Amino acid sequence: MKVAILSEGLYGDRAYKTIKSKFPCDFIVVKYNYEDFDKIGIYEEIIKKLKDYDLFITYILNPDVAYEIVKKIKEINEKAFVIVGAWKGLGFKKQLESFKNAFCPDLMCNIDENELKKYLYKYPQLKEFLKFFGKPKVKLYIKDNIIKKVEILREAPCGSTSETLKEYIGKEFSNETLTNMGLRVQHFCRAGKIRLFVEKESKKTRAGKLLVNGIQVVQI
Repeated sequence: MKVAILSEGLYGDRAYKTIKSKFPCDFIVVKYNYEDFDKIGIYEEIIKKLKDYDLFITYILNPDVAYEIVKKIKEINEKAFVIVGAWKGLGFKKQLESFKNAFCPDLMCNIDENELKKYLYKYPQLKEFLKFFGKPKVKLYIKDNIIKKVEILREAPCGSTSETLKEYIGKEFSNETLTNMGLRVQHFCRAGKIRLFVEKESKKTRAGKLLVNGIQVVQI
């Protein structure tokens, strides 16, 4: 399976560094211009590359470009799937997902077999991806109340799971430690701030809870 991270250059670098540890992965900066002031023109060199990958993860903030990219992938590469890592607005989410080859997760570290269940049969590459990346799954091995080993079963695509937990190896384990892990992961998280009147808690806070909920403690 080949993965491409599509970005305007600002975001997606962490996902690229994390995912390339398991799959062939390229970081592609999407170059474009506006034709006739209102039509997006994506450079032809970028369009040609779209046929070469099984899975795309987009971190494109310009909604016009993001829409055009998903549309082009649908036209050029019908077997490919797109995970839209950056998007705003439920209306835009509905537009992108109407192509049937794209999914807009609320958080990249919240994707799992349940979130993607309606796509898994048609796009088996998602099963391969979820073996390693998505909603965190972790085993903490504890001996004499000390964290001896951290086993990452599934990593958040941004790499925040391993970056956070490696700091705790050799430290004392307690419920407070778990709370601290949930807070610490927020330092690595690039998710947006809370949207007033729309969200009850920020995405960073939810990312912390997802990490803690994915931890299994093993006494050795």
